[in-house]
Parts: sequence; C-alpha cells; structure tokens
Amino acid sequence: MSIETRDPLQHPEVQLARGRHYVGAYVVSLLLTGGPLWLVVRHLGTPRRLMIVVIASAAALTLVQGYFWLRLDFSRTQRWMTAALVLFIPLVVMTIGLTAWMFATLYARTMIPTLMHAPAFGH
Repeated sequence: MSIETRDPLQHPEVQLARGRHYVGAYVVSLLLTGGPLWLVVRHLGTPRRLMIVVIASAAALTLVQGYFWLRLDFSRTQRWMTAALVLFIPLVVMTIGLTAWMFATLYARTMIPTLMHAPAFGH
C-alpha cells in the first residue's frame, strides 16, 4: 500500500520526524553513554555492579535510539520496520550470547591455571 504524493515532505514517514525528538534522544543517549563511562573510569563500584550498569544502560540506549531516532513503534506507517525489528532482536541476542559463551569457554580452556596465580617474574 503506497501513498501518492508529489511533495516529498508530505510523505508519512517524513512527517514523523520532529526536531525535538532527535535533540531529546541525543541528550538521553549522551547521558546513557557518559554515565556508565564515568562510573567505570572512576572505579565507582564493584566490577559486577559496573557490568550490570553498563548492560542496563546499553539496553536502555538501544530502546531510546530505536524509538526516538528510528521511530520504531506499532503504528500503521511503521509496521514493516517493527516486523524487521522483531526478526532482528533474536539474531542480536544470539550473536552476543554466543560470542560471550565462546570467549568464556575459550578462556577456560586456554588459560593455564598455575600461571594465573604465580607471582610475576622478577618479584
């Protein structure tokens, strides 16, 4: 189903673009990126807590960018973009999950346990 318009600015997807959404998304993206970076650089927290903060911030950042910049929602004009997102999310989760699993098992199989706890040479 296509809509015939001669003026490209009257296209429904162009009409969704609003400057304040982009500016707001940019500010929120800076906060969600800079906040965890500042926490990690300052070593404010245990490694586990910092990892949880970074993961949560990355998930929130993905949602913010998807909604405000890509305008992914359940409206009629965006249904194909939403369908693509629904198919894309499992691929991303599998890629990240399998990569983390691969590196975890690779580390466990290749690191020599006796050298990990041995004192450094020359001390």
